[in-house]
Amino acid sequence: MKKIYLILMAMSVSMAVSAKIITLDLSQPTNPETFTFTETGMWTESWNQQTDYTWFETQVFAFSHLLSGNSYGGTYWDGFTVSKATQDGEGIAYYSNMAKGGLAGEGTPYILAYYNEWWLMDDNNDDMMSSNQIIFNDGEAYYPQYVYLNNALVSYTNIMQGGGAARPFVQGDKFEVWIQGITEDLDDVTDEKVIYRLADYTSENPEEWFVNTEWAKVDLTSLGKVYGLAFTVVSTDQGAYGTNTATYFALDGLTVSDIEVATFEDVEITDPESVIHLPETGSIQSGSFFFVQDVDMSWGTPMYYGSLPTNKSDNIYESYLDAEKSASGGAYEGNNFVVWYASYMGLDTIIIDHATVVPGFFINNTAYAVNSMCNGDSFAKKFGKDDWFKLTITASYEGVDVNTSVVVDLAKDGKYINEWTYVDLSSFGTVDAIKFALSSTDNGDYGMNTPAYFAMDNFGAAMPEGYIAPEKAEFDLSEAISNTNAAEKAVKMIRNGQVVIVRGDKTFNILGAEL
Repeated sequence: MKKIYLILMAMSVSMAVSAKIITLDLSQPTNPETFTFTETGMWTESWNQQTDYTWFETQVFAFSHLLSGNSYGGTYWDGFTVSKATQDGEGIAYYSNMAKGGLAGEGTPYILAYYNEWWLMDDNNDDMMSSNQIIFNDGEAYYPQYVYLNNALVSYTNIMQGGGAARPFVQGDKFEVWIQGITEDLDDVTDEKVIYRLADYTSENPEEWFVNTEWAKVDLTSLGKVYGLAFTVVSTDQGAYGTNTATYFALDGLTVSDIEVATFEDVEITDPESVIHLPETGSIQSGSFFFVQDVDMSWGTPMYYGSLPTNKSDNIYESYLDAEKSASGGAYEGNNFVVWYASYMGLDTIIIDHATVVPGFFINNTAYAVNSMCNGDSFAKKFGKDDWFKLTITASYEGVDVNTSVVVDLAKDGKYINEWTYVDLSSFGTVDAIKFALSSTDNGDYGMNTPAYFAMDNFGAAMPEGYIAPEKAEFDLSEAISNTNAAEKAVKMIRNGQVVIVRGDKTFNILGAEL
């Protein structure tokens, strides 16, 4: 259920220090202390008859390996093991994946999984949800970010050619991995489920059939806060004794975090094309972050500053009513995002619910700021080649400023951001608050003339794999004003009992609408 959390400015947030963004690294095992491999590339303890490795561990990840407690004379394992096999000869197919190695390249280690569907049919195992479990061994809960999956060679061969009881796939078939979160008591799974199809023959058009042959990144953020992961393998090729397709798959690059990304999809905006305005100064929570919104009633009508959650989906700017729109239209992902409007009261801080490393977020200009910089308006001039508009981001930990800053050029050198662009904040290290400040070359008697707005989304997100920053758009400089003093001064005054802004022979209300 989506919720809005209103937090008074005097809120007290408990700061439990941790800074964990953990990606699976098989070079850091703790049980065993090192992985050794057979000539064929399998972990030597995969068939350990003494069952010393019911689980094996690396970093915070504990992998189920032989939950049955029986290796059947050293011929059997279920759950997970480690492999770096590259061959596809007889018997080796059970050890290999289609990439012939992990994410680091051919011949490098990865996790090989065998899902034992018979495990759940044993009455002794009614409190265990899967033969394939990954438990966080420090007892903490994490937010899974993503994992890479690939077909094992034996499963791929079954799908393409059949083999044993398996038949080749036909129209309507699919081969899937289901991933669910494990609850705190470690004996049940959450309702949310991520499904990835390693093979998809469901389309009536054979040209759209797909079989995975390389590492595929699978988003796990929808699972939320969990204490582990449970995996299930499902195939449409079924026989009298269960699944015919070999229930193997490969896994690598599992990444978890101790913070939840602020996607703003957990903020309920009931009306389409609208903005959330709080009745009083407070904060809106999304993920692991609190975003301040300031309400100023001193002008006689509410003025809203700080973080303004919105679901406005286009980038058409016609009046101040369109101020909360991104330059590209809509959110980076999903429906909701935040437009940040600078507050003269200095309420410019995002609070984190516990100290941590914040990877980054996505930023965009607003349609309002772009319209102003490209065309000029009643307050601001049209930008020239030497003008700039920038965001300076700083951070603090336990009230002490971090000795670095991140500067984002929203407009510079005749170009401006008009698409969602990633900003890396990892250089701050462990912090519990992040602050914003906007500045521009266009200033007047009452401060910055450039509209003090920008848009943000997916706050706390890691940089996407293979990310390339979009090209900035170029200003039309043919009629740009080069003299920053050329624009007429704006004067605030009282007329007919109302606060108005007067510039030249024109009068505007405090929101910028001409009267």
